[in-house]
Amino acid sequence: MKLYFWTILFFLLVAEIYSLLPPRIPPHQDRPSGNGPYYETGIIHVHSKYSDGSGTVAEIATDAADAGMDFLILTDHNNSLARKQGHEHAYGKLDVFVEMEASTPAGHCLTFYSHTPAKQLSDQKINSLSWEHFLGKENSPGVFIAIAHPSNIKNPWNRLDRFPEGMELINFDSVWQRELSDSLLGFAATALLYPFNNYLSALRFFQIYRKDFTAWDAMNVVSRGHFGILAQDAHAKLKLDKNRFLRWPGYSQTFRLGSNVVFYDPPLASDFEARKKQIYHSIEQGRIALTFQAIHPFQGNDWRMQCGDKAFRSGEETPSTKQNCQFIVDTPPDLGFPVTLQLWKDGALYRTINHAPSNLRIPLGGSGLYRVEIWVHAHTLFHLLLDSDIPYIFYNPIYVR
Repeated sequence: MKLYFWTILFFLLVAEIYSLLPPRIPPHQDRPSGNGPYYETGIIHVHSKYSDGSGTVAEIATDAADAGMDFLILTDHNNSLARKQGHEHAYGKLDVFVEMEASTPAGHCLTFYSHTPAKQLSDQKINSLSWEHFLGKENSPGVFIAIAHPSNIKNPWNRLDRFPEGMELINFDSVWQRELSDSLLGFAATALLYPFNNYLSALRFFQIYRKDFTAWDAMNVVSRGHFGILAQDAHAKLKLDKNRFLRWPGYSQTFRLGSNVVFYDPPLASDFEARKKQIYHSIEQGRIALTFQAIHPFQGNDWRMQCGDKAFRSGEETPSTKQNCQFIVDTPPDLGFPVTLQLWKDGALYRTINHAPSNLRIPLGGSGLYRVEIWVHAHTLFHLLLDSDIPYIFYNPIYVR
């Protein structure tokens, strides 16, 4: 009798673990044409052997390309050695750009400067320039910064009295540190599931820290134009002791979880440096969506404000609210999960639509700062290992006059 009991229990456990599997969707699909947005998908905030990461630039580039990315922004701590030693270039269809994660008195920030004359400055000068730029004491044309891991448990950002150009809204390194701090048992369960079903493990890992979104919304309400990004903060280096480490979580696995979708006006430049400037301009303008593509690739998604034959997307500002305008939200019909759409206005939840259809139209509610969050509800067979709303796509705001 005991053998039957344990046999049944084993098969029920297997059914629970494997009841949620990744969608069978190729990572490389043709981009939509017609009215769909033009975009590049990329990874931001990665560390290599030039600081505290475990991989070479070539290894990291291979993993990013295999994950279907168009660009990767390497941000080693306080140095740009990867560029100085010739590693900033196109690796096939993948562009690798080299910037810096600068250490400042307020915390760390990502400094985007290699597309400007500041590229000729020393690493030490760029590090100090980052802080001076934040304080408004140094205005190097074209340079912009983003707060890194603003609510990291070990190294948070401690100056929100001044606003940078952007901030990391989701930082994967901070997410797992916070999960470990909040629930050792929950973290252990997620880690133990990884070898058996890394997709289920990833969904359990997906979460946001609402405090960072609140701070970001407040920035944009006070002075619009501060972009938000998803940061990998990938190291592929879990220290065991002073001399030993594991390559976990690996670059490849991390890159497949989530990324930034950057919208641009066609055509995409054919020259490497021109293409970098084009992508960076879109990032600084907030023409970005944060996407957890492990749930579903970005293909088939769109959010725009349609005014007649003119469409406005993230980072853009409409000329007037007097026109006949409406929001249109598209999600893939083959998404496979129930969708909850949240429309935020001026930092407050404005409207929630549960079980949203794949093409949704929402009337404009007057002037203000609007952004959309798309969540999906996922659960395992018996709702034991997972039964929760999971973030899927978060768009940067549209500004309505």
